Amino acid sequence: MRRTVRTILVLGLLGALVPATVWAGAQARIKGKVMDKDGNPVKGAVITVTTKAINNFKKTIKVRDDGTFSFLILDATKHYLFHIEAPGFIPYEEDVKAPVGAMDFTKEFTLKTQQEVMQLEQQKLLEQPGYKEFAEAKKLLEAGDKAGATKQLEAAVAARPDMVSAWAALARLRYDAGDPQGALAAAKSCLENDPDNVPCLAVAANSSKDVGDMEAHDRYLEHYQELNPDDPAAIFNEAAVFLNKMDDAGAKPLLEKCLQADPDYGKCVFEYGMLLLRTGDMAGAKKMLEHYLEVEPDGPDAAAAKDTLKYL
Repeated sequence: MRRTVRTILVLGLLGALVPATVWAGAQARIKGKVMDKDGNPVKGAVITVTTKAINNFKKTIKVRDDGTFSFLILDATKHYLFHIEAPGFIPYEEDVKAPVGAMDFTKEFTLKTQQEVMQLEQQKLLEQPGYKEFAEAKKLLEAGDKAGATKQLEAAVAARPDMVSAWAALARLRYDAGDPQGALAAAKSCLENDPDNVPCLAVAANSSKDVGDMEAHDRYLEHYQELNPDDPAAIFNEAAVFLNKMDDAGAKPLLEKCLQADPDYGKCVFEYGMLLLRTGDMAGAKKMLEHYLEVEPDGPDAAAAKDTLKYL
């Protein structure tokens, strides 16, 4: 009878050891390193380990100064999410599954700074059709090669017809080159993709006027002014309508508004000075014409300003 009891006890102890043996076999140890793109250790990095397979599981690991870490996973049958953060770096996450029973499973994590990520994104962007040509156009423009820049922009919009920035730059270059028809065509393509693009509206308004389409000019200018109510050029264009009609009373408040927006806007300075002259304010006219010669000594109205000042 005593021997039977001992046998039952021994079997019971063996049964109790079986779950522990199985659990130990499911373990795994992960060793690794957190580093930057050059392989240098990232000091101060913190790893937070979680898994959806275990409720409320969360383990925080502080990386050593040499960037290394070691973590024992009790149940390696599951996937774990490693979330790594460090000062000056963008947080990084990666799903990790270690082999069951492995005691030397190695995992390395590379963290990137915000600047490095932006550089990578920019590099990817330049690999897309049109963007490489656009970047080359910017370089040529900075070097003063407007003709070369124009060709690159034309290639950019051919590859990417929806590239608003390229259309806007192309419209401006064509207009500056004395090609209002080409400028208007580019501006229209720009506005088809972005109806509120201010630079393209400006080119469209000026080009339409140059080719004699005043109806289109007025339409583009009106929209431009809606978007830029304080732009001195837009305000001056409004004043010019009254000046052309010899309506000083209508032009005066607009010229004053223009000068309030930009006291050094040459056209408004000169025309306001001449308006003051016509209305009998000699001192004010002299002050404005002198100021015009200060801001635009070689401007289109410089000769007229100098001749007028001789009599003031």
